[in-house]
Amino acid sequence: MTLKPVSLSEQIARHLAEQIITGKREPGERLPESELAKELDVSTNSLREAFRLLEKQHLIDLQPRRGASVCDVTEQQVRDLYDFLFLLLSNLAGRTAKYWQPGEIEDLVQMLPLLEEHYANDDILAAHKVAFQLVEVATERFSHNRYLAADIGDLLPLLQRYSYIALVHETTEFHESLKSFRDLMTNVLARDEAAAAADIRAYGDNQCRVVLEAIRKHQQSLEQH
Repeated sequence: MTLKPVSLSEQIARHLAEQIITGKREPGERLPESELAKELDVSTNSLREAFRLLEKQHLIDLQPRRGASVCDVTEQQVRDLYDFLFLLLSNLAGRTAKYWQPGEIEDLVQMLPLLEEHYANDDILAAHKVAFQLVEVATERFSHNRYLAADIGDLLPLLQRYSYIALVHETTEFHESLKSFRDLMTNVLARDEAAAAADIRAYGDNQCRVVLEAIRKHQQSLEQH
């Protein structure tokens, strides 16, 4: 895979995105521009550009005169994302099964043992990163549609945020994720487009359920206190 140069604003956006995805920055948390620029030792111009990237990825809200804050996580937002994005990802899975050629799929297959190793070590964060690296590579290679690739790319960080909630909330989600990737790889290698697409849809349906359950439990906990 060819590595693309990354601008300073993209580096900042990735740094903040990881903090949001892993819950280090909580829903609704303010991101004061001057303080954050000083903390990160970057210019406000670079930070503002990073904010625009994060807004495009639905990780932060930008409001006039109020600045930036981490997006809330609501049941409707979760349903909307899984409903739409997994239509795109199931399409991508089918395209991957249809279009892969020798030399294009081997490195993706090799990611499965790495996922299994992280699963055995109970390393959620590492497995999470590998799983999304697999999706990013597959999107770049097999989408064969610039709009499909762009939409998936913009929404993947939000899916990372929600899927991390699922993994932390329910330990069995780790096992389900691994099983889904095994099934998906088997059907992609067999060039079974329909089965590959169905694997992704089933995975999305299960993870959406787990995320919604986590949100409800969190809300109940807040109400009790």
